[in-house]
Amino acid sequence: MTAPVPLTFSAWRDGPPKRYVTLAELLLRMGEFALELTWTVEVYEEGVHPELERAAALGRIGTLELLALVAPARQLVDGDYDGYDADGRLVLELQEFDGTSWDLRTAEPLVLDAVRRWFPDAEPSPPGAWDE
Repeated sequence: MTAPVPLTFSAWRDGPPKRYVTLAELLLRMGEFALELTWTVEVYEEGVHPELERAAALGRIGTLELLALVAPARQLVDGDYDGYDADGRLVLELQEFDGTSWDLRTAEPLVLDAVRRWFPDAEPSPPGAWDE
């Protein structure tokens, strides 16, 4: 099995207008691959995103359910989103840090190519970024 590749990129895109890369946009940029996943959600600010807190309590939810919970223009702050394939393997990890950057880790070449294409500032995550 190929080792996951960790990437970091800005959650903000220069404009005009300057805009925020939402979780919804990120999932849609990954196309069919993301649609077939189920997700666990962990948010770190109580009361800020009650719909995501409910999703976290449910365990795994499908991508369409997750997309329905996150408004297209909503900025999230400090969350972890883990994507699992049909066999229950963790295949995609997304972290949002402080609403300023996205961290992604996967071994899936299709996703890595899409992220590098859509977010050309993506670079290897700094050492320790994925320490538990």
